[in-house]
Amino acid sequence: MRKQWIQGCAALAVSLFAVFGFPHAVQAETPETALEGVYIENISVGGMNEEEITEAVNARVEELKNCVISLNAGNQSVQTTAGELGLTCTNTDVVRQALYAGQRGNVLDRFKVQRYLEETGPEVLELQFSVDQEAVRSVIENQAGAMNTAAVDATLTLEDGSFVVHEGQDGYVINTDASVEKVVNYMSTDWHGGNGGVILVTDVDEAQGDTEQLALVHDALGSSSTDYSGSNSNRKQNVKRGAELVNGTILYPGEEFSMQEIVVPFTEENGYAPAASYEMGSVVETYGGGICQVSTTLYLAVLRAELEVTERHNHSMIVNYVKPSMDAAIAEGYKDFKFVNNTDAPIYIMGYADGSEIGFVIYGHETRDPNRTVTYESETLTTTESTTELVADSSASYGSVTLESSGHTGYTARLWKVVTVNGEETREQVNSSTYNMTPNTYHVGTSTSDSAALAAMQSAIASNDLSKVSEAAAQYPGGTSPASSSSDTGSSTSDSGQTTDDSSSGYGSSGSSSSGGSSGGGDSGTSSSGQGSSNGQTDSAQTSGAESSDTGGEGGSE
Repeated sequence: MRKQWIQGCAALAVSLFAVFGFPHAVQAETPETALEGVYIENISVGGMNEEEITEAVNARVEELKNCVISLNAGNQSVQTTAGELGLTCTNTDVVRQALYAGQRGNVLDRFKVQRYLEETGPEVLELQFSVDQEAVRSVIENQAGAMNTAAVDATLTLEDGSFVVHEGQDGYVINTDASVEKVVNYMSTDWHGGNGGVILVTDVDEAQGDTEQLALVHDALGSSSTDYSGSNSNRKQNVKRGAELVNGTILYPGEEFSMQEIVVPFTEENGYAPAASYEMGSVVETYGGGICQVSTTLYLAVLRAELEVTERHNHSMIVNYVKPSMDAAIAEGYKDFKFVNNTDAPIYIMGYADGSEIGFVIYGHETRDPNRTVTYESETLTTTESTTELVADSSASYGSVTLESSGHTGYTARLWKVVTVNGEETREQVNSSTYNMTPNTYHVGTSTSDSAALAAMQSAIASNDLSKVSEAAAQYPGGTSPASSSSDTGSSTSDSGQTTDDSSSGYGSSGSSSSGGSSGGGDSGTSSSGQGSSNGQTDSAQTSGAESSDTGGEGGSE
């Protein structure tokens, strides 16, 4: 019995030495082929030479590259392959091990190993694997990253006039570094071929929101609406888009609202169209023109809810859909409208725009005294009527007048908050505003080769007085000096002068149609702020100007 045990141990030792190698001093010559009963993985390499074994191993590795490896996160999964993970065989010396198995040492040693293989079964050598760390990272970032699940915050919706609170749900984000390490370890130590899978490492993305606080929201704290029925289709589109973006906003106590963060960028891709807006004292077409009527309407609702306004700007020029100092202009990059929820509960902003009226209602938790009322009063401090500005136009016919842009009346104003409690009134100034005056700008034609006529018209233009333009046009009809040769010619000149007078009168009427004429110049500035004009034609021009004031005064630029 003892002899058999010793022989068995010897045989086992010889087998292990055959696999892991003998000292060079006892190595036999390189065998031509591996012994029968030697396997690499599931490949019988018996009878194969070194080149054939190498080819068989390489083919096996290529085959294993097609194995599917599932990367799992939560209840989601993406499939990749071992090849995409950069699979390689790390123990390439397995070929030599297989070749020398049972064929090292002296004759007795080799005999014992061969006898051991016959009695105990095949000798199976395993392949060892690794994957490329950067390939694994690429797969996780570009494929598995799609499994990241954003948290769904607790929220509030207004349904059929009642608020419904919705529970939040945590999300998760794949931890790339930790997941790369886990996949590499799995493929190097635990995976031995075939399809496999790894549960990736994830970090919790906690849902925000407090359902108990949201349940407090049910009272209307403040509301406001303004009319935009006279706007063109593009401006209406912008007003509606702005209201859509603000609608449904929830602000928790202490959080600050930024109008710009909600409504920018002013691009076609974000749902805006070109419409009139203020820019550098002029009315221009920009994407988002009309958005300031959205911020202005919300501003009035915020005031009535008595939230804390932290940033507000008036327009550079007056608008006519609210009283002075009741507006809130925004301009991407430098003017914003901001306020803080200074109440003890969340607020919910409901907004709408129906094509004629835009409005906002701010809901929250009402804690104010029901016997307390709050109103706001606009006070105009100064008024600066629009002036006239004449600009020479050498390409236009002599004496012609064209209204280039309607002016705006300038104002300074302030807004008062009036609080009444049990009949006692207190007043507090909310803001002050300055609205620039801009002139009515006319282009006056100076096309003439007559130096005297040109000098007369240039002098009239320098005076910025339309009546003097009319006088110059009458004195030099068509830009030509009157003839003074004979009495007949003089009579003709007189007749011509009379005709010129009539023409001047007609010109005044013509000028009126585009500019208000010589007598309507001052009135045009007045009518630009909606204060009337001297004739129907000036009214027509002014109606267009006033609409620009309304339409442009709250545009995307400002």
